[in-house]
Amino acid sequence: MPCHAFTDRVLLFARGQVIESDTQLDRLLRADVIFSQTAPDRLAEAVAERQRALGIDPAWFPKEDEDDARVGSTADPLDRGGTQAAPATSFAGEVVTARTLRRAAIHQVRNVIEQARSGQAVELQPIRDTVRQVAASLRRNERALTSLVRLKRADSYTYTHSVNNCVLSVLIALNSGLAIEAETIGLGALLHDLGKVRLPDGILQKPGSLTDHEWSLIKRHPALGVEIAGLPDEGRTSAIEAISQHHERLDGSGYPAGLMETAVSLAGRVVAIADVYDAMTSNRSYHRAIAAPEVMRQILQDAGKLFDPDLVRTFIAAVGLFPVGSLVRLTTGELAVVATVNPQMIRRPTVIVVSDSPRHSIVEPRLLDLAQPTISGSGKEVLGVIDSDSPDVDVDSYLAMLPALSQEQYRGVDLFA
Repeated sequence: MPCHAFTDRVLLFARGQVIESDTQLDRLLRADVIFSQTAPDRLAEAVAERQRALGIDPAWFPKEDEDDARVGSTADPLDRGGTQAAPATSFAGEVVTARTLRRAAIHQVRNVIEQARSGQAVELQPIRDTVRQVAASLRRNERALTSLVRLKRADSYTYTHSVNNCVLSVLIALNSGLAIEAETIGLGALLHDLGKVRLPDGILQKPGSLTDHEWSLIKRHPALGVEIAGLPDEGRTSAIEAISQHHERLDGSGYPAGLMETAVSLAGRVVAIADVYDAMTSNRSYHRAIAAPEVMRQILQDAGKLFDPDLVRTFIAAVGLFPVGSLVRLTTGELAVVATVNPQMIRRPTVIVVSDSPRHSIVEPRLLDLAQPTISGSGKEVLGVIDSDSPDVDVDSYLAMLPALSQEQYRGVDLFA
């Protein structure tokens, strides 16, 4: 656990405690659970006793002021010497937490939508806590939670899309030096489509073209979302801008206000990119999912016209042309899992080769940096992304092996320049 989990009166899990069963995991997904780095006074002794019993030393965890110091960094997201910033925790150490957090976030989005549909006021505090945990997970190891964006289900698109949009928006914000605003932007990203609860399902799921009247209703959902969210006045600007402007475009072709250039807020620009990327890479009733590289190329093509070019560069540098966790085919026919993104040479990620042919798994996976030369001068490239659900490949297990793998290096050229 990256934080304490408790109800109004009972401690469920202490920070550092290991989740050991599906029953424990399911308990975390219930709506009465509160997540916090600091337990309330009434539970402080219970937390101390639990941690002592489990041999957990509170000193293992950084103090909140140390976390704040890390968050305050405004370094250039591309000034990394060609590699991603070193994570504070390993992928294996973070991905279990990331999976738990993602499931809890989807559950909370479902609750918020049910509240909105029944006319109840939206409970914002659980959502705020979730966004804070999303940001914390990305700071510890951005590969873990970002890699789970690949997991999509058509029957729960509304919920998973909101969570994915939040993760990607916070990722962009953190990599753009917007640490202070990242969580507020993420809150707006999580609630960005809330206004659709007041639109007929027949319009939202319509496979064909919309009529002018139907399109006019669709254009209302950003404003409806702001109204339903009921965000308080203090510190609400970025969240409201994310909800109200995620369909605005720099050239004025967006909606609902047709804002242009600097009139589109920074929050609106961030969430616009995340929203388009996740929507286009998902199966919908009116279109099939498009492979991530093709979507990235389209977003890059529209940079400066529809999307903020600086934010697009930051997004692609963080997510990559081939996102972490993607299952790819190399030009040699080998099957590989994308392990890390190279922000300077996005066509040349580091991959874990898991098969030497389409149907033959190798005994010892090996790590290949496609951007580095070999002695022979030969090179390998990514031929394309394949459906990660079709082969029998446990992507997360391979990613968790990353620190232990030996590395073979291959020559690479920046073909994306």
